[in-house]
Amino acid sequence: MNLAILIPTFNESENIDVLLRELAEMAKLESGVNFNVFVIDDSSPDGTAAVANSLATILNRKNLSISVIDRVKKEGLGKAYIDGFRSMLQLSSHPDFVLQMDADLSHSPKYIPEFLAAARHGADFVVGSRYIPGGSSPDWSWHRKLLSRGGNFYACSILGRRIHDYTGGFNMYSLDLIKSMDIDSIDYFGYGFLIDLKFRAARFAKRVVEVPIHFVDREFGQSKMPANTTFKNFLLVPKIRLKSIIKS
Repeated sequence: MNLAILIPTFNESENIDVLLRELAEMAKLESGVNFNVFVIDDSSPDGTAAVANSLATILNRKNLSISVIDRVKKEGLGKAYIDGFRSMLQLSSHPDFVLQMDADLSHSPKYIPEFLAAARHGADFVVGSRYIPGGSSPDWSWHRKLLSRGGNFYACSILGRRIHDYTGGFNMYSLDLIKSMDIDSIDYFGYGFLIDLKFRAARFAKRVVEVPIHFVDREFGQSKMPANTTFKNFLLVPKIRLKSIIKS
C-alpha cells in the first residue's frame, strides 16, 4: 500500500521534529506500507521547513520518504490541503490513500495501524473520531467539551449522521474518493474546509469507518484556531447543506 500523509504547518518547528520521528518509527512497524510524508509549510518564520528538510536526510529510508511543499504565504488550512491534494494527483506514482493530520501532536501516529486495517477491509473513508465510544478529548475543560459536542451534534443533525466528528482533522481518503469530491469547488478555506470536505466524503464514500481517538492538546506553540470558529461554523453548516441540495 502507498500512503501519502499531508501535514500542514505554520510555526511548528518543535512539534514537527517529534511528529516526523514518531512517523519514522511507525514506518518501521508497518514495513509493508510506503509512507510518503508531505509537510505543507506556509513559510513559517520559525524554520519549520528547514527542520523537516533536515530530518528528511536522517529519517528517509526504503519505505519512508519525507518531502516539504513550500508555500509562499499563509493562506489557511483549507488552501494548504487543496494544494496538498493537487500535488497527490500530479504524482507519477499515485498513493492509494491520503491521510491528513495536524502537526501539533494532537493526532497520534499510534492510530495509523487502525486506519490501515480499515482500508485493507474495504473502507475508502476513515475518520479519526472523538465522538464515538472510545474517543475523547481528555485535556479539554467541561465547557469546551460541551461546546464542541454541541457543535458536532448540530452538524450531524443538518449534514447527516454517517459520521460523528465533522470538525476533526485526522482522516484518511482513498485517492479515488478524492477525485470524486471536486475539491477545487470547496470555497471555505478556514476550518470550515474540514466540514465541507468530510461532508462530501461521507456522501460519496462506498464504506466509511470511524476509529476512536484521544485528541490531546498541544504542548509546544500556539493554537491556530480563531476564537470565532464555532460561530462561523454555526452559520456555515446550513450553507454547505443547501449548496449540496442545489447541485443535486
